[in-house]
Amino acid sequence: MSSKLQPVKDGYRLSKSDLYSDATGRSAETGKLLSYIIRKDVCTIELEYRGTAEQIAEIESIIAPVTRQYSVEFLDNGSYITRTMYPSDRQKSTSVIIDGVPHMTLSFSLVEV
Repeated sequence: MSSKLQPVKDGYRLSKSDLYSDATGRSAETGKLLSYIIRKDVCTIELEYRGTAEQIAEIESIIAPVTRQYSVEFLDNGSYITRTMYPSDRQKSTSVIIDGVPHMTLSFSLVEV
């Protein structure tokens, strides 16, 4: 993406989750969790962009194709890491109109493959 397309000043939110097998559940005898983790620390990055309608349309055109995957480098615990990610659901709203030019907010997530 071009350098003018940067997330808002607040940065991004990073969450990590674990993926569990369908066999994960609770024991019928003890009620204790029987956890079968398939994969740990799957990353999701929540991003938000603000700009003119034209700038937001440019970002949407880059992330719109469902089949696109990106190599994303981001900061986690003081170190940069790289993961392959795809864009998830997108939300867009018009925040303000200045001199007849709509300014919008686009938010979406990048989810690790």
